Amino acid sequence: MTALQRASILAVLLVALTIGRAGAHHAFSAVYDDKQTITVEGVVTQFKFVNPHAIMSMDVTDKSGKVVTWTVEFAGRLNLAEGGWTADTIKPGERVKVSGNPARQNDHQMSFGRIVRADGTELVPVGKKREDAIEAERRERARQRSQGTQGTQPPK
Repeated sequence: MTALQRASILAVLLVALTIGRAGAHHAFSAVYDDKQTITVEGVVTQFKFVNPHAIMSMDVTDKSGKVVTWTVEFAGRLNLAEGGWTADTIKPGERVKVSGNPARQNDHQMSFGRIVRADGTELVPVGKKREDAIEAERRERARQRSQGTQGTQPPK
């Protein structure tokens, strides 16, 4: 086998591996329905602080009294860590109320939108915190501008 043939085979293998990994990461809208928001309440059984998506399992008692395991999908560990999350941010045994977008094909799965703990504290997506902080800064700048221009005349 020539060096060119070996290089060609290696290139094909690398492309095949790259395509497989890229295809494994799903588009949000293909999996979750962003036009619906649901809320379930239950007890956390596991929180996996991993990439490509952190995952939480929780036991939820349905209307008939049966305990059903729900899966909640989050952003990845790196994104969550950027917002101060750790592997201990959500603990097994914790009672939580989770809101998010339901999965299209799994009745007991959702994407993370918000968690409200038993004490009332909330966890929101890292991006949402950033958006809220940016919006709060924008409102504050607008307030300061309006206060600074009220009652003043431009110089002549």
